Amino acid sequence: MNKTITTLLAAAGIAASAPATAIVVGGIDFGALGADPSRTHLETATLAQTLITGNGQNATAYGFITTVNGDNTYCADGSGNCGLFYVANFNNSQNFSASYVEFSNTTVSVFFSNASPFNLLSQDSPSNLATIQALNGGSPWATLHGHNNLGGTADPSAVLNAVGLFTGGTLSGASFGLFDVSGPGDTNVINFLNANGVLDAAGNPTDIALTASFNNNVLNANDVSGGFSNGCQNGTAVAGAWCFEGTANLRGSTEIPEPGMLALVGIGLLGFGAAYRRRKA
Repeated sequence: MNKTITTLLAAAGIAASAPATAIVVGGIDFGALGADPSRTHLETATLAQTLITGNGQNATAYGFITTVNGDNTYCADGSGNCGLFYVANFNNSQNFSASYVEFSNTTVSVFFSNASPFNLLSQDSPSNLATIQALNGGSPWATLHGHNNLGGTADPSAVLNAVGLFTGGTLSGASFGLFDVSGPGDTNVINFLNANGVLDAAGNPTDIALTASFNNNVLNANDVSGGFSNGCQNGTAVAGAWCFEGTANLRGSTEIPEPGMLALVGIGLLGFGAAYRRRKA
């Protein structure tokens, strides 16, 4: 079972040599959907994330982008020798309960690797974080920042929220968040992704909307054996334990460059989930 990680992202820049119907960005092939700015999706991200147990806490997530616009062979040269990874920090939890949580600040750093993707299940989560953050000399490809006014019952200051449901010993849940794209990162990528094609609940523009689902049913075996997931499946885990895995779908609108500017572009994505602690019966 895939468990760790993933959410998604992508970014910009290449080529007069690319077909007019293709969108190639920074070595990533966005395919036919990439040519339609209203349908650029990045999805099927598996993710791993830490637990929070109350207000005023922070969570960390990381992942590998498995598909871009539905295609898992997204390297532009078709070799498979590239990958998109991310690390997310969800800060200042608020309005925490046994079934709900919000975060008022989030940052997602996306990294591009020009080597064959490494298996995130082959090592524990602290090691995965270090490996991802060292890609490209530690320089992100693009950075996503949380955007408030989610709507519904969320506090206006919230940029990401999540709800949870217990079924037997399994905690399942879903998350929603909004993101603006800015630095640090590649200027071309930032300019492309910063398309303001999504509206928040107040009618203000933002760049990316994310939906995610998660549960504590299957965990990285290296986290379990290393003690990094202690208590995650019986309700005794402490804040910071690697307790969740899931998937994410991020989407946004992008602007295709004018015909004279065939330095093509695409969109990026990322994924994450929110964390809750199961109360002991």
